[in-house]
Amino acid sequence: MAKTVRERAAELGLKAMGKLFEDPKRAETIAKAIGGLQQAKLALDEAQEKALRAAGLVTREDFKNAGKRLSALKRRVRDLADDLDGLLVREPRAKK
Repeated sequence: MAKTVRERAAELGLKAMGKLFEDPKRAETIAKAIGGLQQAKLALDEAQEKALRAAGLVTREDFKNAGKRLSALKRRVRDLADDLDGLLVREPRAKK
């Protein structure tokens, strides 16, 4: 069975990573570099958040939280609409 391009790329990537990390010193150097990059990104994100808050602007986290809250409200409205539909089906409208 022929492999997909994605499967072949994954295999080649794993093989390359294996070769790259063969040497323990090189692996340690790479790990330190990655750790340093992660720390730098965290520091940058924190500085960005402080600057945005100082300027009175919303942050990425604010957007995430607002999106989660909006999703929860949408679910609640959908549930309430379903409940109301169920009540209306059970209770025919009174004639005036």
